[in-house]
Amino acid sequence: MVLVILQHSYLSVNMKAIPSLVDFSIWNMTGLAAVAFVSISGLVYSYFLYTASDWRHVYRRYAKRAAFLLLAAHLTVNLAGYYFNAAGKDFSSSAHAVWSLIVFNFPITDMIAVCLLIASVFIVCLGSAMRAAVIIALLVSAVFVRACVVPADPLWTTIQEATFGVLVVPRVFWFPLVPWLAIFLSGSFAGYALACHKKGTLEISATAKMINRGGFFLAVSGVLLVLGYKMLKIALGNTWNHNIFLAIYPGQTTTLLPGYLAVLAFLLAGLVKQIDIFGHYNRLFWLLSVLGRTSLFTFVIQFAVVESVPAILGLKGALSLGGFLILFSAGLVVVWVFSYIYGRLRGWIPGNDYAVCVKTAQIHGQSVQELTPAR
Repeated sequence: MVLVILQHSYLSVNMKAIPSLVDFSIWNMTGLAAVAFVSISGLVYSYFLYTASDWRHVYRRYAKRAAFLLLAAHLTVNLAGYYFNAAGKDFSSSAHAVWSLIVFNFPITDMIAVCLLIASVFIVCLGSAMRAAVIIALLVSAVFVRACVVPADPLWTTIQEATFGVLVVPRVFWFPLVPWLAIFLSGSFAGYALACHKKGTLEISATAKMINRGGFFLAVSGVLLVLGYKMLKIALGNTWNHNIFLAIYPGQTTTLLPGYLAVLAFLLAGLVKQIDIFGHYNRLFWLLSVLGRTSLFTFVIQFAVVESVPAILGLKGALSLGGFLILFSAGLVVVWVFSYIYGRLRGWIPGNDYAVCVKTAQIHGQSVQELTPAR
């Protein structure tokens, strides 16, 4: 969630004041934010499906969650970011503005909702190898369709935008279902490993090693894909259709994806080692956990704090690099405070929460260490 706030704070900068290398670095680093949001959603969803005595009960609970995302969260997210999205745009009427920016504007939560409704078939009914094949097929098909299909009819363009994606800047759907469903399903592998540990069929150290191995494989795959793209571009850039290179250009759903997933895998394995194996739980972990435990609220409120408020103040597109850093830092603090208060009000975060988390981690770590010499 910190990367989400960083990315959305950056949207208010004056691009002419930002060095190209800094701009390139920030965009590629914060590209991890959406991938993390979606894949972690898939991890949590699959974890509960795997650990439930009857996965259908979990599905029904998450179907209600999906309906909430499509109805309430859709409107709330768009309302929170309304002033930012409306800044600098002309609409024929207020009704047109409401329709375009609140009703017919589809945030990432809408796509996650659809994934919650359809992903259970792939998670529950398919083994790991078959699910990996489905993920690859989804990603490759999205690239193929974007490269080869350019609809002339606006309706078909919108349909392709919602499903496979398009090569140009999207008008409505920024998160097409097919490639992002693949990213959602990618979280199911870590979810399965954690579920096995929960059931007692996989030791926590083995769980961490399994996730680490997956991260290493993804990292190598990512390097090879990026190098392959560069080599193809050099060798065949003047002979192949330009749309092919646009479709496979390094991005969130193409050649950079394995690298993003590798970073998430290494971070998860590192957290498992530190908290569950060594029993270490520091203040930073707790501060970040507050944002994680109130993730939907945090996601909504940050639109208002780091997007709409600067837009109301006339700062959209006007911030320098220093102004961006100030907005990000202040926005992160404000969002965290709101999220903490919300968590307390909902009863998710008790007054002694940090002490409880530290004690729980220490107990887990001690139990693991006691078992280690016996092996």
